[in-house]
Amino acid sequence: MGPLQPLILVAAALLDVILGDPHYPLHPVRLMGYATSAGEKLCRSLPLSPRAQGTVLVLGVQSLVLTVTLALLNLAHGIHPWMKYTLETYLAYTALAGGALWREVEGILKSVREGDMKRAKERLSWLVSRDTEPMEEKDILIASMETLAENTNDGIVGPLLFLAIGGIPLAMVYKAADTMDSMVGYKTPPYLEFGWAAARLDDLLNLIPARLTVIIMAFSAWFLGLSSMGKVINTARRLAPLHPSPNSGYPEGAMVGALDVRLGGPCYYFGEEIQRPWKGKGPLPDAYSLEKGLILSRVTFLMALLVTMGLYLLFCLPL
Repeated sequence: MGPLQPLILVAAALLDVILGDPHYPLHPVRLMGYATSAGEKLCRSLPLSPRAQGTVLVLGVQSLVLTVTLALLNLAHGIHPWMKYTLETYLAYTALAGGALWREVEGILKSVREGDMKRAKERLSWLVSRDTEPMEEKDILIASMETLAENTNDGIVGPLLFLAIGGIPLAMVYKAADTMDSMVGYKTPPYLEFGWAAARLDDLLNLIPARLTVIIMAFSAWFLGLSSMGKVINTARRLAPLHPSPNSGYPEGAMVGALDVRLGGPCYYFGEEIQRPWKGKGPLPDAYSLEKGLILSRVTFLMALLVTMGLYLLFCLPL
């Protein structure tokens, strides 16, 4: 399958903005999650090292996702071209997660403003893997802004880029990698070795999107009058190495540079306190700065869509 037609891409983006990402059992990402859970049980029973078991899981799930995606697209095309276009639009829409991200962060923001920290922690727990129970208001706002920045890459720029250069099949491979990383890619004893392949694949696939996110976010921040492009890019380059992930530090650093806030600091994972360095010299984020972060993420989505359209024309139109 070649890259998507522009109208399909725009329609998918509009559906994501308007509808978000409704939860239902047969959602493609949920199906990837079911396959990962079932595959983990099977692969852990193999007479292999944990790292080899995890590698088999990644290869198996990715092969399944790619095979099913191509089969469905071919089946839809055989029925009628418009059936294929409809399926492509739907799958492209499910690959994007901007609308759902903004709604969840807005829900956290609303709860914080109402003083309902219990509800804010509950909603935040749906977005992050860190422990939310020990959090105070400042910790909730820091974690919300960090996940907003990271998922602007994982749920917006990354999927758009892979949709542009590889169409639906490559976008589904990207989503499967992201899903497996979120389920087994932890650096904790049960998954340190088993999740190695999932984590490394996710790191590899996000090398370019994470850095592209910095450039697009920098332009969006300049467009909104929040900061200069140079400041955002330089801040991201300086702060990115402080993050344990080779990619997540880039969009976080860009957010720090754009909004002039301070992120990072201590947090809890599985009951253990993790000391992370502070990133940035500005004040800790407040409700207003998180609101500005939401606006920045939305404009970044729009700019990323325009960039994606440019990539589509570059890859698809004959010279």
